[in-house]
Amino acid sequence: MINKKNVFVIVILFSLVAAACGGAAATPTPTKAPVVADSGVVIAEGRLQPKQYAAISFAVGGQIAEVLVSEGAQVKKDEVILRLKNREALQAEVSRADQERINADQAVKDLKDTANVATAQALLDLSKAKDALDKAEKDLRNFKNPDLDYYQRQVAKAQDNLSKAQETQQINDIAGLSSALKAARDALKDLKEKVTQTTLNEIEACQNKTCDEKYVSWIGGRGIKLTDAKDAYNDAVNKVRVAEIQLEQAQRNVSVQQRDLQKVLDDTNQNLKDAKNPDALKIAIYEAELAKAKAKVAEAQRNYDKVKSGVDPDKLATAEARVKTANASLEAAKTALANAELKAPFNGTVSEIKLKVGEQVSPGQAAVVIADFANWVVKTNNLTEIEVVKVKEKQKATIKLDAMPDKKLNGTVDSIATFFEEKRCDITYTVTIAVADLDPKMMWGMTAQVTFEK
Repeated sequence: MINKKNVFVIVILFSLVAAACGGAAATPTPTKAPVVADSGVVIAEGRLQPKQYAAISFAVGGQIAEVLVSEGAQVKKDEVILRLKNREALQAEVSRADQERINADQAVKDLKDTANVATAQALLDLSKAKDALDKAEKDLRNFKNPDLDYYQRQVAKAQDNLSKAQETQQINDIAGLSSALKAARDALKDLKEKVTQTTLNEIEACQNKTCDEKYVSWIGGRGIKLTDAKDAYNDAVNKVRVAEIQLEQAQRNVSVQQRDLQKVLDDTNQNLKDAKNPDALKIAIYEAELAKAKAKVAEAQRNYDKVKSGVDPDKLATAEARVKTANASLEAAKTALANAELKAPFNGTVSEIKLKVGEQVSPGQAAVVIADFANWVVKTNNLTEIEVVKVKEKQKATIKLDAMPDKKLNGTVDSIATFFEEKRCDITYTVTIAVADLDPKMMWGMTAQVTFEK
């Protein structure tokens, strides 16, 4: 149950709220209006500030290791301003992660290359196994059902080759060489018959010493030097020896060739005999070879079926998952390394550095304020809903700074906020005015009076 005292307090509070928001029962306290409208001209108060500025912070916490610039320094976009400790360790982690990415990519490539080689080899093995099977089938078929005419033709051919060789060698080689030997022997015999025994003795005695330049009796009774007689006699003897050696060599060659041809004939006769009466044991051997060839074809086919589709799906999935993990680790390592440095987001001036070497910084804690002082704006946030409708973008404005009351600056409405604020029970909007004129004395935060032209 509410007593009279509580009711009284509630009434008092309600009256105060009504007075603050312009209730009929309240008497408002006179205050200076921030926005003035005079014959349609709107005047508002605002603050001078750079058009672009930012309070930048680290995404991670840590200890400040380096401060690379000083306040007031000009910096370029992406220039490093501060660094955290452990950057070397983070750089090493990037290198390690990059090497793992390379290794993972190579593992996938090796897996695919190996699969291609294995497929090609398996196909080659299958082809060879099928060729061997064809041969085994043909060998068994030919042995069990031989072509007797073929074997008989081989026998006849071997017999004919042997006969021709015997006849040809007898006529061309043996007979000719035998005639040459007979002629050489006859010539030597004729020489001995026509030369005196005394001359032959002298020639014989002169075989191993220097002969005197004396003449001896020779064929036809003519005289001849002993040395010339010796040469003529030795020539006749040597012709006999050469003819004997040639005939002996030819006879050996004929013997070897005939022996080889005879062996061919014997082999073909045996093949014909075997063809007429196939050996059961050999048939069994051929059948065993055929069975072995079939088994090798089946094995080669199975091996080819395993690899013909390329890489094993499970192995490929594992290798590709490794690549994804490596890429993710590399990106994480690069991000961690990048987070260890605080870089300028745009070209500008370092306005404030809030930390020094050795201090700890938390993620998101403002560390540096950077601003672009080449372009200025005035922001006014106290235009009411009644006044803001009289202002539009691109509208001209005149700006006076309290610090430089005698200097007028030209400006243009750059933007009008679409969202409102509630101040002192009024709905207000923020308007940004771009300052066209610059002055080196202009400072961030100066109070400005803006007159919006009609």
